[in-house]
Amino acid sequence: MERGIYSASSGGLLESRRLDLIANNLANVNTVGFKASRLVARQQEFGDTLASSVKEQFARAPLDHGNTPGVVDIEVRTDFSAGPVEHTGNPLNAALVDSKHFFMVQTPEGERLTRAGNFTINGEGQLSTVDGYPVMGDGGPIPILSADARITKSGAVMVDAQLVGRVRVVKVEDFSKLEKEAGTRFKMQGEAESITPDLIPESVELPNVSVVEAMVEMIATQRAFESYAKTVQTISELNDTNMRTIK
Repeated sequence: MERGIYSASSGGLLESRRLDLIANNLANVNTVGFKASRLVARQQEFGDTLASSVKEQFARAPLDHGNTPGVVDIEVRTDFSAGPVEHTGNPLNAALVDSKHFFMVQTPEGERLTRAGNFTINGEGQLSTVDGYPVMGDGGPIPILSADARITKSGAVMVDAQLVGRVRVVKVEDFSKLEKEAGTRFKMQGEAESITPDLIPESVELPNVSVVEAMVEMIATQRAFESYAKTVQTISELNDTNMRTIK
């Protein structure tokens, strides 16, 4: 592939994927505990290319690649910065204070971590996520057998003024060990350290997505993509003109 087209195409691919991520972030602006995804890119090095794996490399191969800036390696990362906290008045809601802290929930695939503290009661009378998965306590799921229930600052779950459990909260020092799954849940690689909860009762953490910033970024990304597409078209037309001139 012609070097200019290759560079412009890689830039267009980057902006296309960025648009997808921005759209997904915007789609979750009302999802409690949602963490935005960000695109990370770097210029591709010669060692990343197919030519580097060939035993008998052409002498000009590294130089040619060095003259082709803009080729990128793309990675998607989760932004774990804390979102704003909103008071809901719901006694079963709780927001985590520290950005490294997560609630533990039980799913059919195993235990998962989440920042979404908009809890409710499932059909089995347990404290649960909005989609019905039990919130884990120190001894397993927490039973809620009365309408008079609340979560305290320390994570204690009180039902009719009686302690029935304590919400399990874990601390994650290395975010790279978290694998983002659908919605607001994360899969943890290895063991997580259980800690004494520090919560904001009757509140939830909103998504760390700014609608205004995301819209500005989307416009800029669309324009960048159009520029790359125009560059590819221009280079292609110049190549066609050059071929006709040579003939």
